[in-house]
Amino acid sequence: MNASQPPPPAPARSWRWAVLAVVVAAQAAFFYSRCDTDERPNVGAFGPTNPPFERPSIQDRGMLGSRAPAQPGDLVVSRGKALIAGLATDGRRVYFGESLLGQRILAAAVTGDAETTLGSGRMPLDVALGKDVLVVADAGGLMTDGQGTITAFPLDGSGAPRVLASRIVMPSAVAVSATHAYWVDGGSVERDYIDGFVARAPLAGGAHTVLAAGEREPSGIAVDATHVYWARRDVNKQGEVVRMPIGGGKIEVISSGQDQVKRVTIVGSDVYWISSKDALGTRAVVRKAPVKGGFAFDVAVAETRMCSMAIDGEAVYWSDPGEVDGTNASRSGRILKQRLAGGEPLALASGQDRPCYVAVDATHVYFSTQSFERVKRAPKDIASMPL
Repeated sequence: MNASQPPPPAPARSWRWAVLAVVVAAQAAFFYSRCDTDERPNVGAFGPTNPPFERPSIQDRGMLGSRAPAQPGDLVVSRGKALIAGLATDGRRVYFGESLLGQRILAAAVTGDAETTLGSGRMPLDVALGKDVLVVADAGGLMTDGQGTITAFPLDGSGAPRVLASRIVMPSAVAVSATHAYWVDGGSVERDYIDGFVARAPLAGGAHTVLAAGEREPSGIAVDATHVYWARRDVNKQGEVVRMPIGGGKIEVISSGQDQVKRVTIVGSDVYWISSKDALGTRAVVRKAPVKGGFAFDVAVAETRMCSMAIDGEAVYWSDPGEVDGTNASRSGRILKQRLAGGEPLALASGQDRPCYVAVDATHVYFSTQSFERVKRAPKDIASMPL
């Protein structure tokens, strides 16, 4: 099915003013999700997930956000006032969008040097890093449907950004292969989100193609050499993780019976995701299952909430936004690490203001906050932290 001629955008609707408040409170990445507080059993596609285990105590030896860095760039990578939307790194620079007020796509050296503007964006929601481009999913605006775009920005700043797809309702997540960009459109609230879809477009430009249509509230996306993976709601509005061949074909259910699923990631032969009770990440857990389907296992359990995560070959790293106080800020946010082999979780950074997006390289974990110090980093190995 070809999506090069989507229907015209819907007229402006006043309800999107309410969505704006959710964006500010719960991070731009998650405002498309609806809060659902129903109790649901966690039953996988191939049987129940492993039973809930007692939350382990957290060893908090991390850096306090109020402590000055030992040298410039050790803690603060980027400063500013606009909300961060999406975060990626190649070990040399971190890449992110400014949502709502900033409306820019930026790159900053991991050492905290001056930022580089890759281009403009109206309301970026997610970013994905390719070999020589940064692909950005941009909602376009809050007041009118059908303004979203998928755009590729050259990393070296040469040439104009390439719009790979346009007139999208809610492009909430994006992933990149060697040749294509993949994304999910979360669908429209007027249709109860049953008009969501999964699509792809060549990075070099050309017609984009819908791989799966009629998906209910799809969220999160990842791609490997053979398949594209995402999450959706089933007919009972329970979360499930699915996959499809990258060129299109049959949809296979990897794990069902989940809560709200977000941040789908592939590591080796396993698929990881966050399953949380609501859009704010309450009672969240990171789970994994074989990419071909099987039992889903708990990898990390949040003490309070999870906003986002990143995984390398050793551990999963996630952000706990903390609780917002009367000044609409938080000083209880943390960045946590849980080794994939097991053990107790470890707090790498604490005292943060509503951290959310997370990215990792060989030595550091990078994260966004809603404070003036909007992108920070912390060592993945706390033994390397200066005293």
